[in-house]
Amino acid sequence: MSPFKSIKGRALGKLLEGYQTSTLGQGFGSGSGAAAAENGTVSNPFTSIANAYSAGAANGMHYFQNDNVNSGIVFQLRYASYDSRGWVETFYSQDSTQSTPWDHFLTYVGGAARPTLTDYNLTGGGLNYSNGSGNDIGSVIILGLGFNIVDVAITSKSARENNGVAATGQNQQSALPLIASSDLAGTEAAQARQRLADFFEGTATGFSIGGNVGGSPNEDYAAYWSKSGANPTGPFEMHLGFREGNQSTSEFHIVDGNNAAGSTFAPNIGWRTGGQSYSQSNLGAWSSNSGGKDVAYTIDSGNVLSVWLSDTL
Repeated sequence: MSPFKSIKGRALGKLLEGYQTSTLGQGFGSGSGAAAAENGTVSNPFTSIANAYSAGAANGMHYFQNDNVNSGIVFQLRYASYDSRGWVETFYSQDSTQSTPWDHFLTYVGGAARPTLTDYNLTGGGLNYSNGSGNDIGSVIILGLGFNIVDVAITSKSARENNGVAATGQNQQSALPLIASSDLAGTEAAQARQRLADFFEGTATGFSIGGNVGGSPNEDYAAYWSKSGANPTGPFEMHLGFREGNQSTSEFHIVDGNNAAGSTFAPNIGWRTGGQSYSQSNLGAWSSNSGGKDVAYTIDSGNVLSVWLSDTL
């Protein structure tokens, strides 16, 4: 028996037979039924950084969406094209207080030795760039696994609202921006790059890198910062709330300040507490010494620490 009893039903059945499964629906409604291209608006947010780059997005604020961020609701990120790929800013700070990381965006879950980066001072699910009271210190967003982050850029900005990865704040020896995939060296540079990406996306804990693994000092990865063309090129270490096997609530060195193995002193980039002459919060310095850095490199509203993430190498 035919499944369509009426003349109109039989006609519809013949129409449906003419469509393959992959094209069913294209003959109904509007056009091909294809989704609108992502363009960074509320109605068509970008779902990856690479998509924003492919679309030729301009440097500036754009809407993004991911199930793992902001409960799946669209949110804004500052986007930039640099080094032939896309980046988004997920961290900035203009806070010179030496205890800033531990005051605001680091947590040692359950008393763990290694810290975890946390969301801090968000608005609308994204970074807070407001001038309002309490909102002028910094902001951090955790993107989680959904964005597949593989690289990190560290730079300085002369104002927190500035667009772009290129350094506009302090930049001794033109060392900034630091690009993890280009400026980390050593036999485990690739592993250190990915661990740094995982840390800033919020899926891995703080760690420690230098030239030695399993020796003294004992680092997590045999890797270090080395900037071609700078003097010195390096090697500089990294200690993110964890140093050489031990919890550290006094050192958050994105780039330490002494190129001797196991010595740190004042950070070239980062924060250090403790009351010594080398207890400072610095950005844009690139020197090796056993004292403090010049006051010009202090993190502040005109020398803003900025971290950018990319999903492309």
